[in-house]
Amino acid sequence: MIPEGEYYSRIETMSYKELEEIQLRKVKAIVRYAYDNSPFYRRRWRAAGITPDDINTIDEFRRRIPVYTKDDLRREMAGGDVDSLMGTRPPVSLYSLTSGTTGVNTVLALNYEFMDSIVEDLFMRQFWMARLRPGMSAFQVLAGWHFLGLTTNMVFSRMGVRAIIPRGTSIHDHVGDFVDALIARRPEYFVGMPWMVDAMVQEGIRRGLDPRELFRGVRYLHLAGEPVTPGLRRALMDETGVEDVFNAGGTADGIWGSSDCSAHGGIHAWMDVNLLEVVDPRTGEPLEYGERGRWISTLLIPGGPTVVRYLGDDLVRVEREKCECGRTHYSVQMYDRLENSFQMGGKYLTPYDVSLVLEEVCGHRQFTVLNPESSGGVIRLLIARRGHADECTGMSDEIDGAFRRRFGVGAEVRWVDARELPFSYRKLIRVYRETEGGEAA
Repeated sequence: MIPEGEYYSRIETMSYKELEEIQLRKVKAIVRYAYDNSPFYRRRWRAAGITPDDINTIDEFRRRIPVYTKDDLRREMAGGDVDSLMGTRPPVSLYSLTSGTTGVNTVLALNYEFMDSIVEDLFMRQFWMARLRPGMSAFQVLAGWHFLGLTTNMVFSRMGVRAIIPRGTSIHDHVGDFVDALIARRPEYFVGMPWMVDAMVQEGIRRGLDPRELFRGVRYLHLAGEPVTPGLRRALMDETGVEDVFNAGGTADGIWGSSDCSAHGGIHAWMDVNLLEVVDPRTGEPLEYGERGRWISTLLIPGGPTVVRYLGDDLVRVEREKCECGRTHYSVQMYDRLENSFQMGGKYLTPYDVSLVLEEVCGHRQFTVLNPESSGGVIRLLIARRGHADECTGMSDEIDGAFRRRFGVGAEVRWVDARELPFSYRKLIRVYRETEGGEAA
Protein backbone atom coordinates (compact mmCIF):
# COMPACT_ATOMS: atom_id res chain seq x y z
CA MET A 1 0.00 0.00 0.00
CA ILE A 2 1.37 3.43 -0.96
CA PRO A 3 1.51 5.64 2.15
CA GLU A 4 0.56 9.25 2.67
CA GLY A 5 2.74 11.86 4.32
CA GLU A 6 6.47 12.40 4.75
CA TYR A 7 7.62 8.86 5.53
CA TYR A 8 7.23 5.71 3.48
CA SER A 9 7.55 3.48 6.57
CA ARG A 10 7.29 4.03 10.33
CA ILE A 11 10.65 2.28 10.68
CA GLU A 12 12.33 5.43 9.31
CA THR A 13 11.85 7.19 12.68
CA MET A 14 12.37 4.23 15.07
CA SER A 15 14.59 4.69 18.12
CA TYR A 16 18.22 3.56 17.94
CA LYS A 17 17.53 0.92 20.60
CA GLU A 18 14.84 -0.65 18.40
CA LEU A 19 17.03 -0.43 15.29
CA GLU A 20 19.98 -2.03 17.09
CA GLU A 21 17.77 -4.92 18.21
CA ILE A 22 16.63 -5.41 14.62
CA GLN A 23 20.23 -5.31 13.38
CA LEU A 24 21.45 -7.93 15.86
CA ARG A 25 18.59 -10.31 15.06
CA LYS A 26 19.16 -9.91 11.32
CA VAL A 27 22.98 -10.15 11.56
CA LYS A 28 22.73 -13.53 13.33
CA ALA A 29 20.23 -14.74 10.74
CA ILE A 30 22.26 -13.57 7.73
CA VAL A 31 25.48 -15.14 9.07
CA ARG A 32 23.72 -18.51 9.37
CA TYR A 33 22.09 -18.10 5.95
CA ALA A 34 25.45 -17.25 4.31
CA TYR A 35 27.21 -20.18 5.96
CA ASP A 36 24.50 -22.64 4.91
CA ASN A 37 23.93 -21.36 1.37
CA SER A 38 27.08 -19.64 0.04
CA PRO A 39 30.22 -21.61 -0.91
CA PHE A 40 32.13 -18.30 -0.92
CA TYR A 41 31.50 -17.54 2.75
CA ARG A 42 31.55 -21.14 3.98
CA ARG A 43 35.08 -21.71 2.60
CA ARG A 44 36.40 -18.45 4.02
CA TRP A 45 34.82 -18.84 7.45
CA ARG A 46 35.81 -22.48 7.85
CA ALA A 47 39.40 -21.51 7.02
CA ALA A 48 39.18 -18.88 9.81
CA GLY A 49 37.66 -21.39 12.23
CA ILE A 50 34.30 -19.59 12.46
CA THR A 51 30.78 -21.01 12.60
CA PRO A 52 27.46 -19.15 12.98
CA ASP A 53 27.28 -20.26 16.63
CA ASP A 54 30.32 -18.06 17.35
CA ILE A 55 28.42 -14.86 16.50
CA ASN A 56 26.08 -13.68 19.26
CA THR A 57 26.79 -9.92 19.39
CA ILE A 58 27.55 -7.16 16.90
CA ASP A 59 31.00 -6.81 18.49
CA GLU A 60 31.76 -10.50 17.88
CA PHE A 61 30.53 -10.12 14.32
CA ARG A 62 32.88 -7.19 13.66
CA ARG A 63 35.87 -8.84 15.32
CA ARG A 64 35.56 -12.36 13.96
CA ILE A 65 33.97 -12.27 10.50
CA PRO A 66 36.67 -11.38 7.91
CA VAL A 67 36.11 -8.67 5.33
CA TYR A 68 36.37 -9.29 1.60
CA THR A 69 36.96 -7.02 -1.40
CA LYS A 70 35.92 -6.73 -5.02
CA ASP A 71 39.15 -8.49 -6.04
CA ASP A 72 38.22 -11.49 -3.84
CA LEU A 73 34.83 -11.55 -5.53
CA ARG A 74 36.30 -11.35 -9.02
CA ARG A 75 38.69 -14.23 -8.36
CA GLU A 76 35.89 -16.47 -7.10
CA MET A 77 33.51 -15.51 -9.91
CA ALA A 78 36.12 -16.29 -12.54
CA GLY A 79 36.12 -19.96 -11.61
CA GLY A 80 32.82 -20.59 -9.88
CA ASP A 81 29.10 -20.95 -10.35
CA VAL A 82 27.84 -17.36 -10.23
CA ASP A 83 24.28 -18.51 -9.53
CA SER A 84 25.05 -20.14 -6.18
CA LEU A 85 28.39 -18.57 -5.21
CA MET A 86 26.95 -15.80 -3.03
CA GLY A 87 23.94 -17.76 -1.80
CA THR A 88 21.18 -16.59 -4.12
CA ARG A 89 18.10 -18.71 -3.47
CA PRO A 90 17.01 -20.59 -6.65
CA PRO A 91 15.60 -20.12 -9.14
CA VAL A 92 17.83 -17.32 -10.40
CA SER A 93 15.53 -15.12 -12.47
CA LEU A 94 17.80 -12.37 -13.79
CA TYR A 95 21.34 -11.05 -13.78
CA SER A 96 22.60 -7.53 -13.26
CA LEU A 97 26.05 -6.01 -13.66
CA THR A 98 28.02 -3.43 -11.75
CA SER A 99 29.39 -0.45 -13.67
CA GLY A 100 32.94 -1.82 -13.94
CA THR A 101 34.40 1.58 -13.01
CA THR A 102 37.35 -0.03 -11.20
CA GLY A 103 37.97 -2.78 -13.76
CA VAL A 104 35.99 -5.91 -14.65
CA ASN A 105 32.22 -5.87 -13.98
CA THR A 106 30.94 -8.19 -11.29
CA VAL A 107 27.68 -10.09 -11.76
CA LEU A 108 24.68 -10.14 -9.41
CA ALA A 109 22.54 -13.28 -9.64
CA LEU A 110 19.03 -12.26 -8.57
CA ASN A 111 15.61 -13.73 -7.99
CA TYR A 112 12.25 -11.98 -7.94
CA GLU A 113 11.53 -12.66 -4.26
CA PHE A 114 14.74 -10.89 -3.28
CA MET A 115 14.12 -8.06 -5.73
CA ASP A 116 10.65 -7.50 -4.28
CA SER A 117 12.18 -7.21 -0.79
CA ILE A 118 15.06 -4.91 -1.73
CA VAL A 119 12.84 -2.63 -3.83
CA GLU A 120 10.23 -2.33 -1.08
CA ASP A 121 12.59 -1.93 1.90
CA LEU A 122 15.33 0.19 0.31
CA PHE A 123 14.42 1.79 -3.00
CA MET A 124 10.77 2.69 -2.41
CA ARG A 125 11.80 4.51 0.76
CA GLN A 126 14.65 6.19 -1.09
CA PHE A 127 12.54 7.60 -3.89
CA TRP A 128 9.64 8.52 -1.61
CA MET A 129 12.09 10.50 0.56
CA ALA A 130 13.34 12.20 -2.63
CA ARG A 131 9.81 13.40 -3.49
CA LEU A 132 8.80 10.90 -6.20
CA ARG A 133 5.05 10.35 -5.96
CA PRO A 134 2.37 8.21 -7.68
CA GLY A 135 1.07 9.72 -10.91
CA MET A 136 4.25 11.66 -11.69
CA SER A 137 6.07 11.22 -14.97
CA ALA A 138 9.70 10.25 -14.44
CA PHE A 139 12.55 10.30 -16.96
CA GLN A 140 15.58 8.09 -16.36
CA VAL A 141 18.82 7.59 -18.26
CA LEU A 142 20.39 4.87 -16.11
CA ALA A 143 21.50 1.76 -17.96
CA GLY A 144 18.96 -1.04 -17.69
CA TRP A 145 21.66 -3.67 -17.13
CA HIS A 146 22.92 -1.88 -14.01
CA PHE A 147 21.43 -2.78 -10.63
CA LEU A 148 20.34 0.82 -9.97
CA GLY A 149 18.67 1.10 -13.38
CA LEU A 150 16.86 -2.20 -12.84
CA THR A 151 15.58 -1.28 -9.37
CA THR A 152 14.61 2.24 -10.47
CA ASN A 153 12.36 0.83 -13.18
CA MET A 154 10.80 -1.51 -10.61
CA VAL A 155 10.12 1.47 -8.31
CA PHE A 156 8.40 3.32 -11.16
CA SER A 157 6.13 0.34 -11.78
CA ARG A 158 5.34 -0.31 -8.12
CA MET A 159 4.68 3.33 -7.28
CA GLY A 160 2.46 3.99 -10.28
CA VAL A 161 4.82 6.42 -11.98
CA ARG A 162 4.67 7.03 -15.73
CA ALA A 163 8.15 5.98 -16.82
CA ILE A 164 9.98 7.69 -19.68
CA ILE A 165 12.99 5.63 -20.80
CA PRO A 166 14.68 7.31 -23.78
CA ARG A 167 16.47 5.56 -26.58
CA GLY A 168 20.15 4.83 -25.86
CA THR A 169 22.26 4.29 -22.78
CA SER A 170 24.14 6.59 -20.42
CA ILE A 171 27.07 7.62 -22.61
CA HIS A 172 27.65 10.88 -24.43
CA ASP A 173 26.80 9.39 -27.81
CA HIS A 174 23.11 9.37 -26.82
CA VAL A 175 22.86 12.84 -25.27
CA GLY A 176 21.00 14.14 -28.31
CA ASP A 177 18.39 11.37 -27.98
CA PHE A 178 17.92 12.24 -24.31
CA VAL A 179 17.42 15.91 -25.13
CA ASP A 180 14.85 15.04 -27.81
CA ALA A 181 12.90 12.85 -25.36
CA LEU A 182 13.08 15.41 -22.54
CA ILE A 183 11.62 18.11 -24.79
CA ALA A 184 8.94 15.83 -26.20
CA ARG A 185 7.76 14.30 -22.91
CA ARG A 186 8.25 17.10 -20.34
CA PRO A 187 8.63 14.88 -17.23
CA GLU A 188 8.30 16.08 -13.64
CA TYR A 189 11.15 13.94 -12.31
CA PHE A 190 14.63 13.21 -13.71
CA VAL A 191 16.90 10.32 -12.68
CA GLY A 192 20.47 10.36 -13.96
CA MET A 193 24.01 11.55 -13.22
CA PRO A 194 25.40 15.07 -12.73
CA TRP A 195 27.68 14.80 -15.76
CA MET A 196 24.73 13.73 -17.93
CA VAL A 197 22.73 16.80 -16.86
CA ASP A 198 25.71 18.95 -17.82
CA ALA A 199 26.06 17.19 -21.18
CA MET A 200 22.36 17.69 -21.90
CA VAL A 201 22.58 21.36 -20.94
CA GLN A 202 25.51 21.82 -23.32
CA GLU A 203 23.63 20.03 -26.12
CA GLY A 204 20.63 22.27 -25.47
CA ILE A 205 22.79 25.40 -25.64
CA ARG A 206 24.26 24.13 -28.91
CA ARG A 207 20.69 24.00 -30.24
CA GLY A 208 19.91 27.48 -28.94
CA LEU A 209 17.89 26.29 -25.91
CA ASP A 210 18.19 27.97 -22.51
CA PRO A 211 18.74 25.28 -19.79
CA ARG A 212 15.56 26.36 -17.99
CA GLU A 213 13.58 25.89 -21.16
CA LEU A 214 15.19 22.49 -21.73
CA PHE A 215 14.23 21.32 -18.22
CA ARG A 216 10.87 23.10 -18.16
CA GLY A 217 8.39 21.01 -16.18
CA VAL A 218 11.06 19.04 -14.28
CA ARG A 219 10.60 19.58 -10.55
CA TYR A 220 13.28 17.30 -9.11
CA LEU A 221 16.67 15.93 -10.16
CA HIS A 222 17.70 12.62 -8.57
CA LEU A 223 21.39 12.19 -9.36
CA ALA A 224 23.81 9.32 -8.71
CA GLY A 225 27.36 8.47 -9.73
CA GLU A 226 29.21 11.25 -7.91
CA PRO A 227 28.73 13.32 -4.76
CA VAL A 228 26.70 16.51 -5.12
CA THR A 229 28.25 19.37 -3.15
CA PRO A 230 26.12 22.25 -1.82
CA GLY A 231 27.56 24.51 -4.51
CA LEU A 232 26.77 22.05 -7.29
CA ARG A 233 23.21 21.67 -5.97
CA ARG A 234 22.73 25.46 -6.03
CA ALA A 235 24.25 25.72 -9.49
CA LEU A 236 22.00 22.97 -10.89
CA MET A 237 18.90 24.53 -9.35
CA ASP A 238 19.79 27.97 -10.68
CA GLU A 239 20.65 26.65 -14.12
CA THR A 240 17.72 24.30 -14.68
CA GLY A 241 15.05 25.93 -12.49
CA VAL A 242 14.17 22.69 -10.61
CA GLU A 243 12.79 22.79 -7.07
CA ASP A 244 15.41 20.49 -5.53
CA VAL A 245 18.31 18.18 -6.33
CA PHE A 246 18.66 14.86 -4.50
CA ASN A 247 21.94 12.96 -4.35
CA ALA A 248 21.83 9.15 -4.46
CA GLY A 249 24.81 7.01 -3.60
CA GLY A 250 25.92 3.54 -2.56
CA THR A 251 27.19 0.48 -4.37
CA ALA A 252 25.85 -2.52 -6.23
CA ASP A 253 28.59 -4.84 -4.93
CA GLY A 254 27.83 -4.00 -1.30
CA ILE A 255 24.10 -3.63 -2.05
CA TRP A 256 23.63 -0.56 0.09
CA GLY A 257 22.62 2.96 -0.73
CA SER A 258 19.82 5.48 -0.79
CA SER A 259 19.54 9.23 -1.33
CA ASP A 260 19.57 12.28 0.85
CA CYS A 261 16.42 13.95 2.16
CA SER A 262 15.32 17.57 1.74
CA ALA A 263 17.67 18.57 4.57
CA HIS A 264 20.64 17.36 2.45
CA GLY A 265 22.68 16.23 5.45
CA GLY A 266 23.89 12.99 3.87
CA ILE A 267 22.54 9.83 2.27
CA HIS A 268 20.10 8.04 4.58
CA ALA A 269 21.13 4.38 4.54
CA TRP A 270 18.56 2.19 6.27
CA MET A 271 19.76 0.45 9.43
CA ASP A 272 17.24 -2.38 9.09
CA VAL A 273 18.57 -3.11 5.59
CA ASN A 274 22.33 -2.66 6.08
CA LEU A 275 24.87 -2.70 8.88
CA LEU A 276 27.56 -0.16 7.97
CA GLU A 277 31.02 0.08 9.51
CA VAL A 278 33.93 2.45 8.81
CA VAL A 279 37.62 1.54 9.00
CA ASP A 280 40.92 3.37 8.64
CA PRO A 281 42.01 3.29 4.95
CA ARG A 282 45.61 2.49 5.90
CA THR A 283 45.33 0.09 8.84
CA GLY A 284 41.84 -1.37 8.53
CA GLU A 285 41.23 -0.57 12.20
CA PRO A 286 37.63 0.32 13.12
CA LEU A 287 36.72 3.99 13.34
CA GLU A 288 33.99 5.71 15.30
CA TYR A 289 30.91 7.09 13.63
CA GLY A 290 31.69 10.59 12.37
CA GLU A 291 35.24 9.74 11.24
CA ARG A 292 36.28 9.50 7.62
CA GLY A 293 37.30 6.11 6.28
CA ARG A 294 36.40 3.15 4.05
CA TRP A 295 32.97 1.61 4.48
CA ILE A 296 32.10 -2.02 5.19
CA SER A 297 28.60 -3.20 4.26
CA THR A 298 26.51 -6.13 5.43
CA LEU A 299 23.16 -6.62 3.73
CA LEU A 300 20.48 -7.80 6.17
CA ILE A 301 18.03 -9.14 3.56
CA PRO A 302 18.50 -12.85 2.76
CA GLY A 303 17.71 -14.73 -0.41
CA GLY A 304 19.67 -12.77 -3.00
CA PRO A 305 23.39 -12.18 -3.38
CA THR A 306 24.55 -12.33 0.25
CA VAL A 307 26.79 -9.46 1.38
CA VAL A 308 28.61 -9.98 4.68
CA ARG A 309 31.33 -7.44 5.55
CA TYR A 310 32.20 -6.28 2.05
CA LEU A 311 35.01 -3.67 2.15
CA GLY A 312 34.22 -0.91 -0.33
CA ASP A 313 36.47 1.37 -2.36
CA ASP A 314 34.99 4.73 -1.30
CA LEU A 315 35.86 7.25 1.39
CA VAL A 316 32.83 8.08 3.52
CA ARG A 317 31.74 9.57 6.83
CA VAL A 318 28.86 7.77 8.57
CA GLU A 319 26.87 9.67 11.20
CA ARG A 320 24.33 8.13 13.51
CA GLU A 321 22.36 11.12 14.73
CA LYS A 322 18.72 12.03 14.22
CA CYS A 323 18.33 14.16 11.09
CA GLU A 324 16.27 17.34 11.11
CA CYS A 325 13.90 15.49 8.77
CA GLY A 326 13.06 13.20 11.71
CA ARG A 327 14.75 10.06 10.34
CA THR A 328 17.01 8.16 12.72
CA HIS A 329 18.99 6.01 10.28
CA TYR A 330 22.57 6.44 9.07
CA SER A 331 23.51 9.68 7.34
CA VAL A 332 26.40 8.95 4.97
CA GLN A 333 28.58 11.57 3.32
CA MET A 334 30.26 9.99 0.32
CA TYR A 335 33.44 11.74 -0.79
CA ASP A 336 34.92 9.75 -3.67
CA ARG A 337 36.63 6.50 -4.56
CA LEU A 338 39.81 5.82 -2.64
CA GLU A 339 41.77 5.87 -5.91
CA ASN A 340 40.67 9.50 -6.41
CA SER A 341 41.90 10.53 -2.97
CA PHE A 342 45.32 11.89 -2.08
CA GLN A 343 47.15 12.75 1.13
CA MET A 344 48.02 16.33 2.00
CA GLY A 345 48.96 17.61 5.43
CA GLY A 346 48.35 14.16 6.94
CA LYS A 347 44.74 14.05 5.67
CA TYR A 348 43.00 12.05 2.97
CA LEU A 349 41.53 14.62 0.59
CA THR A 350 39.19 14.13 -2.36
CA PRO A 351 37.73 16.25 -5.17
CA TYR A 352 34.72 16.81 -2.88
CA ASP A 353 36.99 18.64 -0.40
CA VAL A 354 38.54 20.71 -3.17
CA SER A 355 35.06 21.62 -4.46
CA LEU A 356 34.00 22.91 -1.04
CA VAL A 357 36.97 25.30 -0.89
CA LEU A 358 36.48 26.57 -4.44
CA GLU A 359 32.75 27.08 -3.80
CA GLU A 360 33.63 29.16 -0.74
CA VAL A 361 35.63 31.57 -2.91
CA CYS A 362 33.95 31.61 -6.33
CA GLY A 363 31.08 29.13 -6.56
CA HIS A 364 30.94 25.74 -8.23
CA ARG A 365 33.73 25.14 -10.75
CA GLN A 366 35.02 22.40 -13.00
CA PHE A 367 38.59 21.54 -12.05
CA THR A 368 41.29 18.87 -12.05
CA VAL A 369 43.89 18.15 -9.36
CA LEU A 370 47.25 17.50 -11.04
CA ASN A 371 49.71 14.81 -9.88
CA PRO A 372 49.04 15.24 -6.15
CA GLU A 373 51.70 12.73 -5.06
CA SER A 374 54.49 14.74 -6.76
CA SER A 375 53.25 18.30 -6.26
CA GLY A 376 55.69 19.30 -3.55
CA GLY A 377 53.17 19.72 -0.73
CA VAL A 378 50.79 22.03 -2.58
CA ILE A 379 47.57 21.29 -4.43
CA ARG A 380 48.03 22.03 -8.13
CA LEU A 381 44.76 22.86 -9.85
CA LEU A 382 43.50 23.40 -13.35
CA ILE A 383 40.26 25.39 -13.04
CA ALA A 384 37.94 26.11 -15.95
CA ARG A 385 37.21 29.80 -16.44
CA ARG A 386 33.73 30.99 -17.36
CA GLY A 387 34.34 33.11 -20.39
CA HIS A 388 37.07 35.69 -20.84
CA ALA A 389 35.57 38.15 -18.33
CA ASP A 390 35.52 35.71 -15.40
CA GLU A 391 36.28 37.78 -12.29
CA CYS A 392 37.44 34.72 -10.37
CA THR A 393 40.55 34.38 -12.53
CA GLY A 394 41.97 37.21 -10.43
CA MET A 395 41.30 35.38 -7.15
CA SER A 396 44.05 32.76 -7.19
CA ASP A 397 45.58 34.22 -4.02
CA GLU A 398 42.21 34.03 -2.23
CA ILE A 399 41.90 30.37 -3.30
CA ASP A 400 45.40 29.66 -2.01
CA GLY A 401 44.52 31.30 1.31
CA ALA A 402 41.30 29.32 1.64
CA PHE A 403 43.18 26.03 1.16
CA ARG A 404 45.78 27.03 3.74
CA ARG A 405 43.10 27.88 6.29
CA ARG A 406 41.16 24.67 5.79
CA PHE A 407 43.86 22.08 5.14
CA GLY A 408 47.18 23.72 6.02
CA VAL A 409 48.45 23.39 2.44
CA GLY A 410 48.53 25.93 -0.35
CA ALA A 411 47.16 25.80 -3.88
CA GLU A 412 48.75 26.65 -7.21
CA VAL A 413 46.06 27.61 -9.71
CA ARG A 414 46.13 27.69 -13.49
CA TRP A 415 42.99 28.98 -15.24
CA VAL A 416 42.14 27.24 -18.51
CA ASP A 417 39.29 26.85 -20.96
CA ALA A 418 37.05 23.90 -20.09
CA ARG A 419 38.25 22.03 -23.20
CA GLU A 420 41.79 22.05 -21.77
CA LEU A 421 40.80 19.93 -18.76
CA PRO A 422 41.66 16.22 -19.05
CA PHE A 423 38.78 13.94 -20.00
CA SER A 424 38.47 10.18 -20.37
CA TYR A 425 35.62 8.97 -22.57
CA ARG A 426 34.37 12.57 -22.38
CA LYS A 427 34.06 12.41 -18.59
CA LEU A 428 36.14 14.87 -16.56
CA ILE A 429 39.11 13.39 -14.71
CA ARG A 430 39.01 15.07 -11.28
CA VAL A 431 42.41 13.75 -10.11
CA TYR A 432 44.90 13.40 -12.95
CA ARG A 433 48.11 11.40 -12.64
CA GLU A 434 50.56 11.30 -15.54
CA THR A 435 50.12 7.53 -15.99
CA GLU A 436 46.36 7.83 -16.63
CA GLY A 437 46.20 9.24 -20.14
CA GLY A 438 42.98 11.04 -20.99
CA GLU A 439 42.15 13.62 -23.59
CA ALA A 440 41.04 17.20 -23.78
CA ALA A 441 37.35 17.81 -24.25
